[in-house]
Amino acid sequence: MIPRGSRQDIIQSSINSSYLWHNYKVLKLTKNMRLSLGENNNIQELRNFAEWLLKIGDDLAGDTTDGESIVHIPSDILIKNSEIALDDLINFVYPDMLSNLSVENYFKDRAILAPTLDCVTNVNNKMIAGLLGQERVYLSSDCVCAEEGNMEFELDAFSPEILNGINCSGLLPHKLVLKVGAPVMLLRNIDQTNGLCNGTRMQVRRMGNMVLECKTLTGNKAGSIVLIQRLNLIPNNETLPVMFQRRQFPIIMSFAMTINMS
Repeated sequence: MIPRGSRQDIIQSSINSSYLWHNYKVLKLTKNMRLSLGENNNIQELRNFAEWLLKIGDDLAGDTTDGESIVHIPSDILIKNSEIALDDLINFVYPDMLSNLSVENYFKDRAILAPTLDCVTNVNNKMIAGLLGQERVYLSSDCVCAEEGNMEFELDAFSPEILNGINCSGLLPHKLVLKVGAPVMLLRNIDQTNGLCNGTRMQVRRMGNMVLECKTLTGNKAGSIVLIQRLNLIPNNETLPVMFQRRQFPIIMSFAMTINMS
């Protein structure tokens, strides 16, 4: 990726344009490793679903009419167009959630994937509202990291309220709403030796003013109890209007997540 680069810039920087490209050997991944991890009673179901997805990707599925392919989605995985479509999806992915909060591995292999951050936020807000117990709201502390020459201008132009409203993928949320039992995901590498890496999923056990006690759900240290504290982080997203620092817990809700994060 070339930030703000043209199509030509991106092509020229790709590995295919390298003078070493003719020395490379292309290897194709043809074996679905996830199928070998499935239980015996659903391997065939997973294999059929994987083959169906590959056919869609290779434009081999469906009927072609006037240059357009019409793919028929199996009824058992289709979300019907109704006012309660989201509720149906939630009940399918998280059946009897309130009764299974303490069940080991309940959240480990479950997540709702969505293409946009706004959609993920809406699902997570709906899910956290359905959890029992007291909620706690953690707000970030934001401040401008302006260059010395432009400090006065940027301090006036970007008040804390404006910085609080900045939100994008990979950026810690300004407003973090949590409840005990909720699944969360780490957004930064904290302690790789102990399995606290970017993308590690955890479950909230206790909430304090300064730290969160969580149980890891994934990684080589799954099942361990860890303490998460706030971090000072400066986003490196060049599309942001100003460079600023955000102090917040480096986690997000993970009932739902973007497809890229999965």
